[in-house]
Amino acid sequence: MNDSGTQTGAAGGGIIYVLDTSAIYNATDYPADITLYSTPGVLRELRRVYRTERAELFVETRLRIAEPARGSIEKVREIARRSGDISRLSPTDIEVLSLAVEMGALLVTEDYSMQNIAEAAGIGFISLYLPPIREFVEWELRCLSCGAPAEGSGAKECRICGGKLITRRRRSRPLRE
Repeated sequence: MNDSGTQTGAAGGGIIYVLDTSAIYNATDYPADITLYSTPGVLRELRRVYRTERAELFVETRLRIAEPARGSIEKVREIARRSGDISRLSPTDIEVLSLAVEMGALLVTEDYSMQNIAEAAGIGFISLYLPPIREFVEWELRCLSCGAPAEGSGAKECRICGGKLITRRRRSRPLRE
């Protein structure tokens, strides 16, 4: 990230932002010298849920659509599994994060789980309206009744007592500078 809070893409061809759905729906006046990317999944969400003339005009005039490589998707999934955020991410979230990681771009999102993964992946992020995360958090599933840790992120009930599983903070650390 440079002094102005922006990040140049991996190709070194200027400033690149990768936008999630909220960053497009709430589209602000992004500076003209910033190249804006998003993914096919975001485009589907926009057209299914947020179809507005303003959003369509933004997509047609400012946004480039790209699909991340399978390797980038697997990398992001692994980071999300390790952090415990995997159950909080939609396939579109993973796609957007993967594109940002692949391009070395700045991620624009209001989603705290996506910001958490961006921090873990070493890419910058900005939040346009909400305060951004202040720390990186690792999550874990534990039994509400007996406190036993769950095995795997897909567990539905405690393997020991059958109790309800809850997500708890395992540990946290300050964000990197």
